[in-house]
Amino acid sequence: MTEGLPQQINYLVDEGMSTSKGSNAIISYIHHFFLNFGLGEMRVDLHCDNCSGQNKNKYVVWYFLWRAIHLLHQQVTMNFRITGHTKFGPDWCFGLVKQKFRRTKVSSLSEIAGVVQASTISGVNIPQLVGDEAGNVFVQQYDWQSFLAPYFKPLVGILKLHHLRFNSNKPGSVFVKETVGDVEKEIQLLKNVAQLPPIQLPAPVAPPGIGLDRQWYLFNKIVNFAAKRSKT
Repeated sequence: MTEGLPQQINYLVDEGMSTSKGSNAIISYIHHFFLNFGLGEMRVDLHCDNCSGQNKNKYVVWYFLWRAIHLLHQQVTMNFRITGHTKFGPDWCFGLVKQKFRRTKVSSLSEIAGVVQASTISGVNIPQLVGDEAGNVFVQQYDWQSFLAPYFKPLVGILKLHHLRFNSNKPGSVFVKETVGDVEKEIQLLKNVAQLPPIQLPAPVAPPGIGLDRQWYLFNKIVNFAAKRSKT
């Protein structure tokens, strides 16, 4: 959610487009967001939940180091919610989508995108399809893990950290704090400070599609619940 607009971009992922729910997918969506919905900002403050599988992991840290190294941002801060205080702006937007979804018959990706679009009168919720039923890819996913791993080291103790900062003036360094009142500690994560990752994008990851067994299951068990307009 971009609070300055305010708008929330909701990435809608069909199972045939889902390479994973891990860091490759998450970083690819973040990268797409900055390219297509960014405002030209050079300083970014991010507020995140504590999901280690998706956003609080070494690969996301490496990605923001990569952005800072290549001046795509001058400074990025990541602030993670503490246990018991995980509700914030995006949950409000998700709640509005759920309310609209419960009252709407949905049988296709375009229809769920319409639900997101119509969930707020002011247009706060914006849908972004990752791909469609025909296999067209709208948000390319990349192998960020293999691309970044040769250049960076893991951030030890990441799960207990709540504040991370990346700055283009300190290539490869992350400034960390456990709590907001702590003194920042600088940690260099480049394996070799003389060897920087290239600015070129990683190799793309092709969408897996839907396997034949899954297609037959959907045809035999699910298709009868879909609207006629979506069966063609």
